[in-house]
Amino acid sequence: MIQKLRLAFKLMWRHPLLMLAFLASAGARAGLIAAFFKLIQGFLKKALAPSTGAASEDFWLRLAAVAGLILLCWVGRSVADYYAKVLQAELGRRVEMGLRLELVEHLLKLSLGFFNRHSKAQILRAVNSDAASLRLLVHYTAGLVISSVQVGMLFGVAFTLDPVLTMWGLVGLPFAILPLMRIGSSIYKHAEESRFQGVTITHLLFQVLSGIRIVKVFQGEEREAKACHRSAMDLLKASMGVVKRQSMASVLLDSLSGFGIFFVIILGGIRVSAGDMNIPSFIIFIMALQVLLGSTRQILNLYGQIKIQSVAIDKIDIFLSEKPDIKDEKDAVALTAPPRTIEFQGVGYSFDSEPVIRNVNFTVKAGETIGIVGPSGVGKTTLLNLMARFYDPTEGKILLDGIDLKKIKVSDLMKQLAIVTQEPFLFQVSVMENIRYGRPDATDEEVIAAAKAANIHHDIASWPDGYETVIGPTRADVSVGQKQRINIARAILKNAPILLLDEATSALDSKTERQVQESLDKLMQKCTTLVVAHRL
Repeated sequence: MIQKLRLAFKLMWRHPLLMLAFLASAGARAGLIAAFFKLIQGFLKKALAPSTGAASEDFWLRLAAVAGLILLCWVGRSVADYYAKVLQAELGRRVEMGLRLELVEHLLKLSLGFFNRHSKAQILRAVNSDAASLRLLVHYTAGLVISSVQVGMLFGVAFTLDPVLTMWGLVGLPFAILPLMRIGSSIYKHAEESRFQGVTITHLLFQVLSGIRIVKVFQGEEREAKACHRSAMDLLKASMGVVKRQSMASVLLDSLSGFGIFFVIILGGIRVSAGDMNIPSFIIFIMALQVLLGSTRQILNLYGQIKIQSVAIDKIDIFLSEKPDIKDEKDAVALTAPPRTIEFQGVGYSFDSEPVIRNVNFTVKAGETIGIVGPSGVGKTTLLNLMARFYDPTEGKILLDGIDLKKIKVSDLMKQLAIVTQEPFLFQVSVMENIRYGRPDATDEEVIAAAKAANIHHDIASWPDGYETVIGPTRADVSVGQKQRINIARAILKNAPILLLDEATSALDSKTERQVQESLDKLMQKCTTLVVAHRL
């Protein structure tokens, strides 16, 4: 709990001007509430004072002045409350935006192994919902500041009126601390289960949407609906566990606070009857104590909410603590020119102690093409992944001009590579930008030239918006062959000396395969090419 509050304050102080303005607003709000009670006390003393005849003009003037100050405090508190809430929300939004950007930037730096270990549902949950949870953590922490300052001010008001009554009024609160801590731990446990079930539902939806044709053909709608229903019920159960424990905490605090009110009424009545306390002061004390206990209840509610959000923050911490598996070594060297030779020396790779490939040896010279052929599951794609240094070999070496691939700067290696995969991937942007992704500084003319070389220019020109056609991975009116040729155009535009082809034509019909192959032949003319295929 303390660590989460420290984290929230640390993030909030990244915006010092906003934080100072928020603290000023919160302080002004609490101070005006305290002043309001003191003014009410003065008003009641005058209003309930024994009458000595007709009220003088001076009395009415003083009464009007007190009433005016009370109105000023009330309006001032409302204005301060407005600014405190707006600044509280802005702090939360800015922290959320900053964390989301930080998380995305961090994820983009991680190696491919991370994305193999975590599902898309887990990653999207972290970037979207969990980042929003950090905003809520900041929001609730800021609310904790507002309520704590208000409690402090009202405690001061009550204490100045009667220190003894104040202690009796709060007598039940210390007994609530230990039970509330235990309830807080239980809230965290159920919130963790609730988050897990939320990720499970998201994963199921991803699965259904990705395989909707399989679901339809094999009539799996009812089965998938039942699976989602089971997960939804588990989510409901976990969520209600959180709600019940929050309500239990409120009942506990309210019950113990009731003992304080009971003692205040008994002892206060005795003090008033004995003349040790006047009626206006007793009325103001009861009012201040009621608001104070209400603010204490609000602090309890915020404590429970912070416990709930802590689950998501812990998951974000796990993601942010991840380190890239593949990174530059301290003595990494630059790759300033295309390599003349690529050599695999006794290369092997194991995944979870299970060998995928063993003792692979071959050499490719600049401009040559080597085919990697074999049935599914023998590690063909793994060789390309090792060449692109998505992973490092668990045994042996890959050498570029005699230099171990691990000793070469990763960014320099990527500049030398282009890749065309079996499933063509397109970003949700225009065709022009999809091709230009291969070289962001390319001119429109260079993009069009690459499209012509990939035999896709005429298809693009026939579309209503031409190169400005927005296209993505799921667009149905663009064939797989067209998407693949756009991918080839992207690789042509990059003009990298090393080309990796991962079964680039295996999913195409014979006519489309011939069209794509013509594009690939042009691309391969000036490249050192590694081709993975079931057949050549």
